[in-house]
Amino acid sequence: MLKSGANPEVCLPAEPAPAPRRIEDRFRQLLEAAPDAILEVAADGSITLANAAAEAMFGYTRAELSGQSIEILVPHDQRSVHARYRAGYAENPKVRPMGPGLELQAQRKDGSLIPVEISLSPNSSGHAGNVIAIVRDVSQRTRMEMMLRRSEARLRQAEKLEALGRLAGGIAHEFNNLLSMVLGYSELLFPQVPEDSRHYVEKISVSARRAAALTRQMLAFGRRQILEPRVLDLNTLVIESCRIASRLLGDNVETVVLPALEPAWIRADPAQIDQIMANLASNAHAAMPEGGKLTVAVSMAEIDDNNSALYANLAPGRYAVLSVSDTGSGMAPEVQARLFEPFFTTREFGQTLGMGLASMYGMVAQNGGNVSVHSERDAGTTFQIYLPSVLPEKELAPAAVEQQGAEDFRGTETILLVEDQAPLLELSREFLERLGYRVLTASLPEKAIEISHELGGKIDMLLTDVLMPGMNGRELAHRLRKQRPEIKVLYVSGFVDRAFENSGGPGPEEAFMEKPYSLHELARKIREML
Repeated sequence: MLKSGANPEVCLPAEPAPAPRRIEDRFRQLLEAAPDAILEVAADGSITLANAAAEAMFGYTRAELSGQSIEILVPHDQRSVHARYRAGYAENPKVRPMGPGLELQAQRKDGSLIPVEISLSPNSSGHAGNVIAIVRDVSQRTRMEMMLRRSEARLRQAEKLEALGRLAGGIAHEFNNLLSMVLGYSELLFPQVPEDSRHYVEKISVSARRAAALTRQMLAFGRRQILEPRVLDLNTLVIESCRIASRLLGDNVETVVLPALEPAWIRADPAQIDQIMANLASNAHAAMPEGGKLTVAVSMAEIDDNNSALYANLAPGRYAVLSVSDTGSGMAPEVQARLFEPFFTTREFGQTLGMGLASMYGMVAQNGGNVSVHSERDAGTTFQIYLPSVLPEKELAPAAVEQQGAEDFRGTETILLVEDQAPLLELSREFLERLGYRVLTASLPEKAIEISHELGGKIDMLLTDVLMPGMNGRELAHRLRKQRPEIKVLYVSGFVDRAFENSGGPGPEEAFMEKPYSLHELARKIREML
């Protein structure tokens, strides 16, 4: 009996210990909720326990796994070795945590292999010799790592291409200056040479133009070429190019041309399409030394959101597709992986630089398209060139200009000529003065600005190179226009400087000519602008 005023002591019953059944239920819940496969393996290697994740991972039911040797989950060629490793582990069992280490594989019921990581731990619950194995499927992580490695490889390749493109562009710029002088002086020399010897001068000009075509190929590889695109029917271009390509291929190669049933309008530089066809024909010729068949087809493709996954790096839209197939030796996968890599070739040393397909890829990309390749050993190769389709314009090409000599483009205006190459500056000055122009010359942009400030009269045109020391041609034009807003500008260059490229090209009252050019072309362009 409690005394009055005393606080009663309340005795709470102790929490009952969980029943064994409840512990087992909790264990089962944890086991089944685990995302990794969990297996218990007896000392003799037989499987005594498997969770739901193990069923999903390996494709076996628990009933099928129960009592089976753990080696059923090991690749066939590794089972005997695994059995020895298992016996060694049983003699000295210890915890082996999971983590990246050996590249392990497990075998599913259907025979397929999956990359895995495995954690091992001796069972301390009284089953002597039993081992708990936790197996994690790392297929997704492996795929991600592979994709990352490929992305890094593509990035390195892109950086290599960019560096080589810069080098190619710089060389082409200097080389085009030299070719401009060869062509220019040949043109000045031609009328002064006796008629029976003029064919020598013509051969010099032809050789210089062939060299100019090579520099354009280098610029296309570096994607630094100024294009002169026009709206053209790819069918017409391909038919004409195949006539030339058939001569390159020889009599032992049959050439079949299959144009599209409708006009395949594209906007491109026809010279680049010719170069693409020449590169593909050369590649096919090398693949068919004993002869064969070359099939060139043009078709149309519509890419939308439903099928865009089939066409890598192409935006939805309508495309003209140029397919070039040969019956040659085909290519191994490792060759295809490096196909567009500059200087890579499977031909003997000295036969080719290995720039053809790399430059072709650059040309296609420059025109907003893409290239796909399908090839099998001894089954031939098919290149597919995708070029954006456009609507035809009212005037597909400018009217043919009546053949005129340079003397027919005379003028009396004042031209400020800016060129940092002294021989080319002198050649251009002499030619323009022969045509009647008043020519002011400057070897540096700063000197040109000084001449403009000192001259009181009108300057009708600025004729300037784009790439010069200290200040590029576009900046020079901008400075002069502050003082002379009416001045017209003709840019010339064998290499597109970044400042000019990023500015979006020539503006109003401006034009561009790519080096090397003939003096006749220069005279006509000046007369058109003035």
